[in-house]
Amino acid sequence: MRNRYLPVRTKFWILFAALSFAGLGIIVSVTLYLYDGLYLKSETEQLEEHAQALKEAYEQYTDEEFNILVDWISDSSLEVAVSDDPMTLGAALPLFEPEQHLIINEQEREQLLRGETVGIHREHAFVDTHLLGVAKPILEAGELTAVILVYKPVSEINQAFLEVLPILAITAIAGFVMLFLVKRNIQKNYIDPVLNLEEAAEKVANGQYGTRVVIGTENEVADLGRSFNHLADSIEKEDSKKRHFLQNISHELRTPLSYIKGYSEVLASTEQDSEVPTIILHEANRMQRLVDQIIDLTKLEESSRITMEKTPLALAEVIVSAVETTAVKSKNKKQKVELNVDESILISGNEDRLMQVFINLLDNAIAYTDEGGHINVKSSRVKKQAVIELADNGKGIPEEDLPYITERFYRGEKGRTRAKGGLGIGLSIVKQIVELHDGTMMFTSSLGQGTTVEIRFPLYNE
Repeated sequence: MRNRYLPVRTKFWILFAALSFAGLGIIVSVTLYLYDGLYLKSETEQLEEHAQALKEAYEQYTDEEFNILVDWISDSSLEVAVSDDPMTLGAALPLFEPEQHLIINEQEREQLLRGETVGIHREHAFVDTHLLGVAKPILEAGELTAVILVYKPVSEINQAFLEVLPILAITAIAGFVMLFLVKRNIQKNYIDPVLNLEEAAEKVANGQYGTRVVIGTENEVADLGRSFNHLADSIEKEDSKKRHFLQNISHELRTPLSYIKGYSEVLASTEQDSEVPTIILHEANRMQRLVDQIIDLTKLEESSRITMEKTPLALAEVIVSAVETTAVKSKNKKQKVELNVDESILISGNEDRLMQVFINLLDNAIAYTDEGGHINVKSSRVKKQAVIELADNGKGIPEEDLPYITERFYRGEKGRTRAKGGLGIGLSIVKQIVELHDGTMMFTSSLGQGTTVEIRFPLYNE
């Protein structure tokens, strides 16, 4: 189920990146707002005030006084241009020449003729810079008699604004660092402990009851980790009690069972009516097998906590040996066993335990397949795995039983009757052995059509 979703750490990095870009976007937006909405607006208003003052001075002062004012304003890093030539104003000619840094375009000229104030902010056509300016028209009797232009290069404004950029950059870097520290703190104190707890819970669910989580923080997640460790302690103790009980009771049962078998064999051989002793002997043998399987299962559960001794094995040889071992049973039922194995496949495993797996599965296939039936066994490579398929055309297993057939003592009464002698432990043992070899096992079945078992093991040294 977990594979359907992105890993939590990946999601957290995506969130961190998204927040970082969002913060950067906010800083850029604020910067543009400060530049366009505040700074340029403030500079434009200042230029308009100077242009208005010059317009009033042009209308009220003498030429000499007006020129003094123009010189004074020009000394304050502003540029002033005045056009009052009737020929220029009346013709479709530029109001200001290129060497004066600015040309009023046709649309702005029309605005001036209507008596409107014109704001200018654009790249100059002949000078490699942006200009910001305000042009004021002077009208007499509805006629344009002069135009006053106050402007300055934007480079000077940009220079003033660049002084603020270090502050914005420092703020952005500080915000990013702070966000990263918060992210690291959340991941260390919450995300990683929760993921470790999830991993530990999965191990405990798979029978590794000695798993514990390391408590490295002091928060709500740490309390949850301590509760989990306490729960795992309790489960491990109960599991240990259960295993010791099964071991003890199984060993204790072996002695009386051996006596029962011995005396029933004597009775069966001496009594004329040997039906009762034969039944006793049959049931004693069944109980003996049950005890042996319980002990075997307990040993396997113990070995899951230690490393099983493994060696490189030719998988085909193990499968062929298992088929030969069960050949008498299949021949007695006139069943055909077909082998198709890849002799080059090597796996790392315990030969005796793997023999136990294949013999158990073959015994089941033989038992639940009618006389004259077919059993197919094949092995192949799929990527870096060895795949073994054992298929029969027997009675099959009901769909509702499939999820539970590897549980201890589970037997589906429809497909596996007591007459077949099943004890409900064999497939549990098979599952344990397969998992101890880092393998997987899957059953597919249809009633009346048969059952297929697929086992996958990692290839040796791949």
